[in-house]
Amino acid sequence: MSSRAHPVATLFPLVLAGLLAALSFWLDIASRPQKIGGDAKLRHDPDYMVENFRLRRFDTEGALQHTVLGDHLRHYPDDDSTVVLAPRLTFHRAPPTNITARKALLDSGAKHVEFLGNVRVTRSGIAGKPNSVLLTEHLHTYPDDEIATTTVPATITQGLSNITGNRMNTNNKTAIYELEGAVHGVFFKNRGKAVAPPAAAPIVAPPPATPKPAAKPKPKPKAKPKSSPAAKPKPKPVR
Repeated sequence: MSSRAHPVATLFPLVLAGLLAALSFWLDIASRPQKIGGDAKLRHDPDYMVENFRLRRFDTEGALQHTVLGDHLRHYPDDDSTVVLAPRLTFHRAPPTNITARKALLDSGAKHVEFLGNVRVTRSGIAGKPNSVLLTEHLHTYPDDEIATTTVPATITQGLSNITGNRMNTNNKTAIYELEGAVHGVFFKNRGKAVAPPAAAPIVAPPPATPKPAAKPKPKPKAKPKSSPAAKPKPKPVR
């Protein structure tokens, strides 16, 4: 008799080896760190965060050009962008200019900074002039070139003077503001500096009047004594 192996007995080791290989593969997958939601590069999730940061940039000659500060920073690796809460951007060129907003978006390298919400640009006044203040809700800035643009309404005030436009372009190097669209404003010859009214002359009370001396009563003329008429001599009787 020929001893032939049963087909089940022949396949069993192969099936067992396959199960062991599948189990090993599953254990390898299960032991790897799980990536939530797939590849992080395909998601807009921050890879690092910074609190109370300061970023300084210098020009080609080594002079401090501008400084960016913020309360909170989040960086996103998918597009290399950065979100800053409560940003403050300062251009150090004299006179200095400060920009504040609720939020800012920075691209890679901070070449383009987009300010959003309650944007306020303050340029310090010179030669006794008041500060120039720009108010808008959305502002694109290019810090290296020191230029800014907006396509939403913007208002510029200087003291009591103000002007409003639908769009605006500005150059911090030349201090030129260009307003477009429906532009209207009010200007003062004194460049908007509030002028205090001239001080009123002090009221001086007149000196008290010197009382006039009371008039002395004129002395009444003395009554002349009435002279009694001389007694006429009685006529002597004629004898």
